[in-house]
Amino acid sequence: MKASATVSPLCLLLLVAQLVLGGCVAAPAPTPTPVPPAAAVVLPSATPVPPTTTPVPPTAPSVPQPILEIVGPSGSKSLSLEDLKKLDVIEGEAGFKSSTGKITPPLPHRGVSLKALAELLGSVDPGMGVNVVAEDGYSITFSYDQLTNGSFIAYDPATGDELKSPGSLTAMLAFERDGQPLPEDFDGALRVVIISPKRDQVTDGHWSVKWVNKLEVKPLVADWTLALNGGIQAAIDRATFESCVGCHKATWTDDKAQVWTGIPLWMLMGYVDDEVKHQGPAFNEDLAKAGYKVEVVAEDGYKVSLDSAPLARQNEVLVAFLVNDNPLPEQYFPLRLVGASLKKNEMVGAISEIALKVEGAAVSTAQPTEAPEPTAAPAQDAAAPSAAVTGDLVVLGAVEKPLGLKEADLRGMEVAKITAEHPKSGAAEYEGVRLSDLLALAVPAASAAKIVFTAADGYAAEAALADVRGCADCMVAFTDTPGKLKLAMPGQSSSLWVKDVAQIELK
Repeated sequence: MKASATVSPLCLLLLVAQLVLGGCVAAPAPTPTPVPPAAAVVLPSATPVPPTTTPVPPTAPSVPQPILEIVGPSGSKSLSLEDLKKLDVIEGEAGFKSSTGKITPPLPHRGVSLKALAELLGSVDPGMGVNVVAEDGYSITFSYDQLTNGSFIAYDPATGDELKSPGSLTAMLAFERDGQPLPEDFDGALRVVIISPKRDQVTDGHWSVKWVNKLEVKPLVADWTLALNGGIQAAIDRATFESCVGCHKATWTDDKAQVWTGIPLWMLMGYVDDEVKHQGPAFNEDLAKAGYKVEVVAEDGYKVSLDSAPLARQNEVLVAFLVNDNPLPEQYFPLRLVGASLKKNEMVGAISEIALKVEGAAVSTAQPTEAPEPTAAPAQDAAAPSAAVTGDLVVLGAVEKPLGLKEADLRGMEVAKITAEHPKSGAAEYEGVRLSDLLALAVPAASAAKIVFTAADGYAAEAALADVRGCADCMVAFTDTPGKLKLAMPGQSSSLWVKDVAQIELK
């Protein structure tokens, strides 16, 4: 039975194949358990699952923030930088001359003129002006003439010398310099600049207010000038005074709770007590302590005399231009001396001059203090009797024929009428006698090179004689007050338009 137990190779092969094929057959699938409908699983590729949170709405576009407010009698308006750029944008070259004489050369600026901005609230008439206010409260007022005609003093950017005939100038609120936004950490977003078409002039830095955020369109206070006489002579106009207040503001409250605002008197003393006007130790403290008299003079001639020593660094004796933040009333306008240590009769109003009686101080040239030039001896000999020359106007010095003229004498000469443009106050009509005719009568010495014009209050202004001779329409003009004369000097600097001129001296 041994043979029956042997498995043939063929049978073995069939057995293996059956086992292999049997392993490839799938087992019967189990019957799925039914899932209740509520628990049904929905695949993501089918219907999307609704969000479980509220959708975030799209971000609204940012609203430009106002950077400038314009206010006036007719209302107010707020403007963003984008609003400004949609206005009538102009461009030009602007540079500055500081009070210490430092020149910042002209660079291109873009912005909107102050006049155009003021007119966003309506038309601006000649009695109106624009007060430009900075973020820190500093402010300065631009007159209608400055807004319309660009009546600013300009200087040569290379030498710093005042230009006799400045070109076109425009006061502008700038937002861009040299193709870039203004550096906000230095200028703020907006700054006033005085632009011209070319890089040939700069203007006083006090006009170029930084960090501007407000313009006030309002009735304009009349312009005025304060004469300062001491070791040197100077004249401060309204705009310069306001600029000084911005840096050296002082206040005093009187017994009626009125707040007076202005500049300490000692700072004005320091402007003319010696040659140092502003930079460095402008106030000569040693000189003040040594003692001199300070005369404060009103327009009607009333004056008080104060000792210099108690005024040194005294901030509660000030020359005020505002009371309760308003211009002074007529009886005190434009300036009043006030302070805690002053008596009532020492609080001079309507101030026109402050004079320091210091040794060697500049004085009226009615009594010349200079020794005559040797080459001018003949002319000086001819002018020796000048002490006896009197009149509403005298012409003396290096001339062959000193003149003493009454107004009637002048009116008896050839009288001319002109229309002339004052550098600050604009065009006006003048009637008087040309300086060229007066000089022809006096016959200047060949050595004469300078001419000095002196007012009745001692203010003096000097010019080159050649420049005055070259001015065809420069004249001594009549005024509405008999016996009082003034200079009309077209094309010359504003300092030569001397009011109440009483003397002309050639040197």
